[in-house]
Amino acid sequence: MKVKLHNAPSKDISRNSDVLLVLGDGDSLKGDLERFLGWNVRHDASALGRGIKEYPGYVRHWFCGDGDTSIWWAKNLPNGNGTIRHCMGEVDGFDADWDLEQPDYNYCTITGETNVGRMHGSSAMFAALCGVELGYSKIVLAGCPLDMNGHWYWTEKKKETLGPIWLGVDFMAWIDFREQQEAQRVRSMSGYTAKILGQATEDWIHGK
Repeated sequence: MKVKLHNAPSKDISRNSDVLLVLGDGDSLKGDLERFLGWNVRHDASALGRGIKEYPGYVRHWFCGDGDTSIWWAKNLPNGNGTIRHCMGEVDGFDADWDLEQPDYNYCTITGETNVGRMHGSSAMFAALCGVELGYSKIVLAGCPLDMNGHWYWTEKKKETLGPIWLGVDFMAWIDFREQQEAQRVRSMSGYTAKILGQATEDWIHGK
């Protein structure tokens, strides 16, 4: 599976570094981010959702797999001065829109849904695919565990704050991605994405 840039943004989309950090909204975000920053690796920062609030500096990219439901967020990003906003399809408030090339795993046939452009695998998958196309040599997922422990911004853990519930097609998308050569450039700091893609380490980033 791949994504292709449909409309290039008016902003400069070129890389400032060879390493892309992707900040998700999983419960492991704060610990993952602290550990990564401790490596003092030069990188471009990117985020999904509210992860943009936790980064202590300029966030170059903001990725959203469901742009049509996040227009307000895109227009009012916290810590988003100069951030390039990416989504699938042309959506108001975003700078760059991408086309998705991915099998739907018979999802529409089974569920009866008509949204054939649905993103399987989570927004972190979208960010990873975009990062590959943008030419990053190493892409590190932080706070993207693909588990159901809830989000980092809920300090009290209870039934109402657990989730999301990931489906089999989401795990299938990550497993299929793992078989692509480009997946060797992507690893995760924690969770099931780390089990599927491999654990991100400082040595891996430096090619050791």
